[in-house]
Amino acid sequence: MNGLDLGPIAVGFVVGALVGATSTGGGALLTPALVLLARVPPSIAIGSDVLIAAGMKLVGGGFYALRREVHWQTAARLAAGSLPGAVVGIAILNRLPGDRLEAWLAHGLGFVLILAAAALFVRVRFADRFRPRRMPATGMTVGLGFLTGVLVSMTSVGSGSLLLCVLALGYPLAARTSVGTDLIHALALSSAATVGHAAAGRVDVALAGAVLVGGIPGVLAGARLATAVPERPLRAGLAVVLFVLGVQLAVFGVSQNAPASYGGGES
Repeated sequence: MNGLDLGPIAVGFVVGALVGATSTGGGALLTPALVLLARVPPSIAIGSDVLIAAGMKLVGGGFYALRREVHWQTAARLAAGSLPGAVVGIAILNRLPGDRLEAWLAHGLGFVLILAAAALFVRVRFADRFRPRRMPATGMTVGLGFLTGVLVSMTSVGSGSLLLCVLALGYPLAARTSVGTDLIHALALSSAATVGHAAAGRVDVALAGAVLVGGIPGVLAGARLATAVPERPLRAGLAVVLFVLGVQLAVFGVSQNAPASYGGGES
């Protein structure tokens, strides 16, 4: 990455502001923004985003853990499935033909973004109406973790956008405990996925650092915005944005003429 390129910093700030204002998973926002706006190849955007997510989840998850707003049993069960799922997802990516990898990742990312948009809409529309009284079976939670691990390792999307929706609708946890549990689980999953992507050369440390330079103040600005703007309209609007981005990537993919400076990454 060119050290003078302000694109990733700007992308980080905008995405951070949206995450701070809506508490929606950053991967669903950051990865398509890097691909479509900063012209980063999908494989590098995904690999770098899980590194960024690991750093941000460490801070956010630690905050919730200190406040005792984490359901550790659920986080452990999710991780029991998601860590093997991440191994499977990385193995699948490593076996895809190199000349088609970027195109397939772009289309796959688009379909997952459409799912994320639908999940966000469901969360906005129905979260207040569902009050489950019992925890789901252990096997169901582990299976949910496995699916999340595959999706996050292959697209960087799923932990905050999809999993948090399921936790909100299907688990008898307080809203803040659901967020804290998701963050702690995502820390373990993102760290494991980062190792796999780094080993394959799909992590650009300089890119991740630039995004964090913009993202950290962006999150702080978004958190302040959240106190002045109603949360439900923000999330509904974000669902529309994710849907549009998903359709763009799923149907049209991306240009194969991304800048060469992003082509290899740094691990």
